[in-house]
Amino acid sequence: MKECPCKAVKLLEKKLLGARLPEEFKDVTLKSFDINVYEKAESRELAINAKKVSKNYVLKFEQIREQGKGLYFYSHEKGSGKTRLAASIMKAITKMHDKPDNPLKIIYSSTADLIGEIKKTFEADSKVKSSDIIEAAKTADLAILDDIGVEKATDWVEETFTRILDYRLQNKKPTIFTSNLAIDELDEKYPRGRISSRVEKLAFPVKMPDEKVRSKIAKQENEELLQLLYE
Repeated sequence: MKECPCKAVKLLEKKLLGARLPEEFKDVTLKSFDINVYEKAESRELAINAKKVSKNYVLKFEQIREQGKGLYFYSHEKGSGKTRLAASIMKAITKMHDKPDNPLKIIYSSTADLIGEIKKTFEADSKVKSSDIIEAAKTADLAILDDIGVEKATDWVEETFTRILDYRLQNKKPTIFTSNLAIDELDEKYPRGRISSRVEKLAFPVKMPDEKVRSKIAKQENEELLQLLYE
């Protein structure tokens, strides 16, 4: 008797959603990352490079993991495909490298949500400790921190991120970031310079196109839905 492949799919979905990957990105793959959705030739070249880097990162993850290195996807344009590509990497690594006898502890979170969750623990009726959330972010075998630099930066926020990134750097824990800022531009957000220096050591920078494609993809999806509704 062969095990039903649907069981493996359900286990993968459970793992991904358990890592807090948004439902929106549950079905994305590196293969389905469409280069042609970008209109500018320069954008397509950047997208081709980003896709190649992403594929090789997944294929060589075990080797790269020993070095504790991640990726830093950035572009100044929102909706350029950064989060989608990071989510695709996360799904591919989970599918390829997460084994029952050697499970990977993976988390996905926007930095704003992560800070928001930590702040909620300060409420009197909270049943969760801030140290538990910070510990999860520090110790995950792979962490995807989305939209770093979007959250409101305070001394406490910078200190919290510094603690998390310090641990991940010292213990060689791969981290994938997405941002609307280049690494050196993080100093504008975190003036002490402690975040940019750690991110630079943790992750290889990957420039993404400065072209908004989220609305184009949404339009394509709506056109497909239209056909279903009126066929």
